[in-house]
Amino acid sequence: MDKLISKENTELVKVRDFIYPRYDENIERELIEHGIKELYSFGSVNIGKVNVIGKGKTGVVVLFDNNKVIKIRRSDSPKETLEIEAKIQIKAFPVAPKVYDYGRNFILMEYIDGRHLTREEKIDIIIDLLRKAKELEDKKIEHKELARPYKNVIVKADRVYIIDYDSASFKENPLNVTSILSWLNFPHLATMYKKHRNIEEIISLLYLSNENQ
Repeated sequence: MDKLISKENTELVKVRDFIYPRYDENIERELIEHGIKELYSFGSVNIGKVNVIGKGKTGVVVLFDNNKVIKIRRSDSPKETLEIEAKIQIKAFPVAPKVYDYGRNFILMEYIDGRHLTREEKIDIIIDLLRKAKELEDKKIEHKELARPYKNVIVKADRVYIIDYDSASFKENPLNVTSILSWLNFPHLATMYKKHRNIEEIISLLYLSNENQ
């Protein structure tokens, strides 16, 4: 069960305790070589001796300091490296959190201390999300997980960040915007966008629809 802890109760812990689910000396060696020896036990997810911010199929996300987090590759990850994910995230900035360093087994990045997207967002947040999704498309990045954007979008100070590029890839005609429009239950707008790729037309129609509600 997830265990919620406060920042006041955080403690620095040897990095080896965050290597999950089994200790791997190669992961620890690379982290230490990059000067990463201790991390904060903080977050709502418990993985044994420590708490982390998040846990996925390829890694765990751990608090590095007040401004940074680190994704550490799981020792049982189906992916042998996080380097491709890191390079895509670097290309995605500033839509994505900034990457400060990376290696085969980790990505050190900006910490976005916000909240997850909901279906009850005000129109300006939705528009910002669509513009950010279009910005990824302009960079030929397909995120592939935006059909469920509440898991991969953080809202902070009235702007959005698209996170987690684990499944992302470079593609000639990405479909990020259509995925979000489908999630919003606007299949007709998704079809329209897919045909014309005119984001401003879609935004105008959304504003009009919002005004008529």
